[in-house]
Amino acid sequence: MVVEIQKKYDRNIRKNDPNFYLESATKLMTFFNNTLKNRNPSIDLIMSSPTGCMLIVEVMKNYYLNTDLTKQNLVKKTVDGISLNMNQSSVYKLLDRSIEQNIFVSVLKENDKRVRLILPSDKTVSDMEKWFDEIEIV
Repeated sequence: MVVEIQKKYDRNIRKNDPNFYLESATKLMTFFNNTLKNRNPSIDLIMSSPTGCMLIVEVMKNYYLNTDLTKQNLVKKTVDGISLNMNQSSVYKLLDRSIEQNIFVSVLKENDKRVRLILPSDKTVSDMEKWFDEIEIV
């Protein structure tokens, strides 16, 4: 309850402070400029569509949490996160293309060779970490 009141208070202060909006706009423009200047296949995937963005966010999130992510679960999370009306075959095609381009790698799960896990490639991890450092969102 106290946190909610504080958030409303902070929002009301920001509404009266044009500098907040100017700084936000500047930060957003810097984000886009840095993204365009530092293009690579991983960043291109993010910027290509909401689907590409969801794919890479889910893969990177599971990578950092050190949790298994199967191809089927990744497609389900992507479709659920964007639109239930989305065609799963489109997501599979984009995912397969990302694997072909070595943005992601598909590996067999050690304790169950029937299951394929999706991981970011080493280059993708490096590209994304560099990009995160440069855009300074957080």
